[in-house]
Amino acid sequence: MWLGQALRVLRLRAGVTQEYVAYCARTTQAQIARVELGTRQPTLCVLRGYARATGQPEAVMRICEAAILGLEYDAMSA
Repeated sequence: MWLGQALRVLRLRAGVTQEYVAYCARTTQAQIARVELGTRQPTLCVLRGYARATGQPEAVMRICEAAILGLEYDAMSA
């Protein structure tokens, strides 16, 4: 699923680990890995963790908006 891929690209560009996102989201690294693989949908707490960990809440909002509206999101060009 592209949502998890977009969050992974955002995390990697910010130079943070899955462990740090998990810490910010108060969850486990395994949960973050599942979100990025697309086997789990992110919860609001996980999305908030990505926003905190990356320091880019606007980017997380754009990703969420595209998912809600059913739009394609090109994580590589964002």
